[in-house]
Amino acid sequence: MSLFGSLFTGVAALNAQSQSMSIIANNIANVNTDGYKKLNASFSDLVVQTDRNAVYNSGGVRANTNYTLNQQGSLTQTENKTDLALSGNGFFVVQQNTGANQSQFFTRAGSFKLDSNGFLVNSAGYFLVGQPINANGTLGANQPIAVNTVQPKLIQTANATLALNLDATAATSAATAPSFTRTLRVFDSQGGAQDLTVQFNKTAANAWSMDVKLPGTGTATGAPVALTFNTNGSIATIGGAAAPPATGFSLTAMNFGNGTDTTQAVKFDLTGITQFSSPFDVTFANQDGVPVGGFSGVSIDNAGIVTANFTNGLTQKLAVLPVAVFSNPNALNAKSGNVYEATLASGQPNFKASGNGGAGTIASSTLEASNVDLAEEFSRMIVTQRAYSAGTKVIATSDQMLQELLNIR
Repeated sequence: MSLFGSLFTGVAALNAQSQSMSIIANNIANVNTDGYKKLNASFSDLVVQTDRNAVYNSGGVRANTNYTLNQQGSLTQTENKTDLALSGNGFFVVQQNTGANQSQFFTRAGSFKLDSNGFLVNSAGYFLVGQPINANGTLGANQPIAVNTVQPKLIQTANATLALNLDATAATSAATAPSFTRTLRVFDSQGGAQDLTVQFNKTAANAWSMDVKLPGTGTATGAPVALTFNTNGSIATIGGAAAPPATGFSLTAMNFGNGTDTTQAVKFDLTGITQFSSPFDVTFANQDGVPVGGFSGVSIDNAGIVTANFTNGLTQKLAVLPVAVFSNPNALNAKSGNVYEATLASGQPNFKASGNGGAGTIASSTLEASNVDLAEEFSRMIVTQRAYSAGTKVIATSDQMLQELLNIR
């Protein structure tokens, strides 16, 4: 190898160590980047030529970039329900745009938030992808998750329960002057509150008439209904049917007169009604309706189910997040925004459910920190600096030797 070869080798050393320093600098710069995976530099020598007489011609050295995508970063809890992390293998699936047939990218950075259009996006603007849950419970094809189509949610009342005591010592009363009255709030098909007036009229010993009045000019069928009691105070019949097996009656064709469903029916459970010689007392009154509630936010559980939450406590399952698993994740190609794309070497993604088939488990309200170790990077920086200085020494020494050669007279 000539002196010129040593110069070229020295330059190759500087280039390789410069690349190593760039990798170290990038790792340090991203020490606080969620889901960032550090890069490592490995070195391989380059041989230009060797011959049978063992004459060696060095080509220098080359720095190779190695990914550490399969190395887990530490997990930290957050207060944001849409912050996500993966404990184990795999990647979240994201897209740059919301349209169909878009290129998919993969990331471990799980800081997602709702944008102004109702999509879950990360800080780099990538849209989180999931399988929408259809009305029949089946899953659709992967697409960006949107909550902008979520409608206010309600439940109209279908069942009501009354548990109360009717005073056995009460005098008989006319329908116009009920012995006892109770108001029960139910909800119509539009989520509106409707106060029903429940009246009890004593018609004879151990016999009562129960009527239900709708507010205003509202009408319904099924009431009044006759109730009789045994001598021990337990209910004997409801509407002429023995109790048990009879448990109550239904108020049907309820028309509140405000454009709501006129076929609404409420089934009243009266098994908790008694007649004792004690004052009128309601021990329990409940119904299963829920007033209309607006969208209040999104939550994601460990199974990757994205759920819309409403102000009335109701929920609606929207989508399921897939976890993309690769046979060779370290062969993925890095792109801007802390995302990666599949390559021939990485293989195509296999979409798995959270925690299944070798996929990691999704953790909500959690972020994965960078896997960069600052102490390790500073140590590598010192070694790289010394190697770079040694490379410059090779060039300087080779130059001096060339000068000596040129100075020969």
